[in-house]
Amino acid sequence: MLKLWKKLRLIGSLLITLAAAGGPSLAAACAKDGTGPGCCKVCSTGKACGDTCIAATATCHVGPGCACNK
Repeated sequence: MLKLWKKLRLIGSLLITLAAAGGPSLAAACAKDGTGPGCCKVCSTGKACGDTCIAATATCHVGPGCACNK
């Protein structure tokens, strides 16, 4: 049981480290006008969700990507 607990703690620490080292946030990568260097797609009618655009009323279930809001 103790070995299992140690493994779980190690995995938890690794996940926290990876989350913290995920790079710049989506807001930092995109300029207000959608021309930032990290923008692969500019969303003018919907909103950014990962690497693509979705409807403005939809909920995004994808992590940060390269799409930017206009």
